[in-house]
Amino acid sequence: MKNKLIKIRIAEPIFMVLFASLLFSCDSDFDVISPEGGDGPPVITSVSEAREDVAVTQGVLENTYIIRGENFSTLKAIYFNGVQASVNLALTTDNLTFATVPESAPYVGQSNELVLENLSGSTSYDFSLLTIDDFTEATIDGVKTVTLLGGDFSETNSVTFVSGSEEDGNLVEIEADILSVSETEVTVIVPSGIEQAFIYLETSRGAVTQSDSYGFSYSIYIDALNPDWEMSQWGGTFDLENTSPALGQFSIKSTREAWSGLSFLAPNIPFDDYEALTFSIYGTGDAGDSVNLAINDFAAQVNLVLIPNQWNKFVVPLSSFYPNGGAPATITRLDFQEASGTGKAQYIFYVDDFGLL
Repeated sequence: MKNKLIKIRIAEPIFMVLFASLLFSCDSDFDVISPEGGDGPPVITSVSEAREDVAVTQGVLENTYIIRGENFSTLKAIYFNGVQASVNLALTTDNLTFATVPESAPYVGQSNELVLENLSGSTSYDFSLLTIDDFTEATIDGVKTVTLLGGDFSETNSVTFVSGSEEDGNLVEIEADILSVSETEVTVIVPSGIEQAFIYLETSRGAVTQSDSYGFSYSIYIDALNPDWEMSQWGGTFDLENTSPALGQFSIKSTREAWSGLSFLAPNIPFDDYEALTFSIYGTGDAGDSVNLAINDFAAQVNLVLIPNQWNKFVVPLSSFYPNGGAPATITRLDFQEASGTGKAQYIFYVDDFGLL
């Protein structure tokens, strides 16, 4: 026997009356849901860096922060110096929310305001921003310096060069001597012995920001020749322990005849492991004097114009040696060849801080 489906139809006017009575009856078991928490404007009590939950009054671009306070349940927007932030409302409660500082937020010459806006109003909180955009290098009276560029550096507390890692057991942290501080620049002395490091700047407001890598991925000559390399030459002499001019303790003095060269013999360095060669050259001749930098016994070369009586830093992409392809598997030799072509009996130049990036 088949079951029969019985349909019951309620007259439309009666249904509407019943539905309305359920919604509006004082004795109803159904309540209208409203947001929990206060209904006033937001109140900010603290801001913390999210990774370690440490209270700060300055943030770093693109970092995430925990904001604590009241009346966040109806939060609409968060702004850092006028730029709206990314907010995860799913993690927001009436007393806590998370926000990421936009990369485009301005950080110098600003009123330094963190603003929260909810359905009842808005509130502001003193909160400046920090970032390192870039850095430049210089030598002042034989001392190597780095100038960090960005801001807001006004309340810089320390600058530290950090290399290695705890995991590898070779972590080194050396605090630098600060020479000058402004809103947009901080200049420090590079600590002795630094070859490669990340530069950390910390402010008195609790913020810490990090630079790109400073120095070399692989050093060839910094005060001394890498022991895995050998030196050679033709048509001249060289001194690996020249003291002046030098960017550190020593530089290489290269005394050359026309078109003669200074050779660095490599222990088969994988070409694809690195992006560029970097070094500084001090010229002593005339404006327009130059040297060729050649790779693998002059398989390819680039020309470098020297500046008289001044250190000039070069960063030469390895791709510039082989713009049309055909790069070798390994680097076996590098040469600095005198290439001024002026017919002088002697040319002198100095090489320092030589390595691979």
